Amino acid sequence: MWKVLSKLAGPLRSRKAIEGKEPRTGLFSPQAMARAWLRVKANGGGPGVDEETIRAFEAHLEAKLEALRQELLGGTYRPRPVRRVLVPKPDGGLRPLAIWALRDRVAQRVVYDYLEPIFEEEFLDSSYGFRPGRGVEEAVRAVLSHRDAGYRWVVDADIKRCFDSMDTRLLMRLLRRRVHNRTVLRLIEAWLKARVLNPAPGESGRAGTSQGGVLSPLLCNVYLHPFDLEMARRELRLVRYADDFVILCRYRRKAREAMAVAERALARLKLALNPHKTRIVHFDQGFRFLGVFFLRNEHFYLR
Repeated sequence: MWKVLSKLAGPLRSRKAIEGKEPRTGLFSPQAMARAWLRVKANGGGPGVDEETIRAFEAHLEAKLEALRQELLGGTYRPRPVRRVLVPKPDGGLRPLAIWALRDRVAQRVVYDYLEPIFEEEFLDSSYGFRPGRGVEEAVRAVLSHRDAGYRWVVDADIKRCFDSMDTRLLMRLLRRRVHNRTVLRLIEAWLKARVLNPAPGESGRAGTSQGGVLSPLLCNVYLHPFDLEMARRELRLVRYADDFVILCRYRRKAREAMAVAERALARLKLALNPHKTRIVHFDQGFRFLGVFFLRNEHFYLR
């Protein structure tokens, strides 16, 4: 079954092809499990609460993947507790990061591969983060294109603690609009409710959508899709990369109005702008976005 891992890890299939006549069997096929493992291995990262390293997992790879597959197929899979670590941020602060066990990362990656084509059908062009064929370079080009078209006033914004503040009940409602596979929905709920071993004072003790989870970036895009839709409905020039975004306007007055629209749209999602990282600025003053400094008609990569 697992003889040639590279052959099993072929190209992604459509959702219908994955489900076929046996939704769970197709979803957790040997090929899907192998492909998920290769992605998890490529991303690296330290061990979770069980202290199992990539090398140790790979030493018994076939048995590990098949055992995990049978748990997923049989409905006996349960996520392990999550280890929380603090990593330095570029601005000098600390960012909490959830470290999952390798087996949980593999299971999450399988579900990620199932969900991605479903939501890619509806995501807007204004969203650039963690999407196939899109990234920082494309987002930068979009900013430059709007600038050159005369949109030189900018709402330079950041969503306050976005990954830690997403309402999980609202997130599940948004997921159920497009996802009808009950197994997938149950797994996502289990991961959202997974126990954190060492939560900070005042935290819920549940993993939620904390950064570090394989699914978190995709779930962030799902959660913020209504925000993208509202910006598009208002014909605002939005460029969003996960929880970091800019809105480009022709006039300062329009930028102030755009900021107010963004605040209201985020409030409906139980989110808020970070007042310390959100401002209205002109290209002549310069601003930093996605590791790029934009100034007048120039831009400079800072990393």
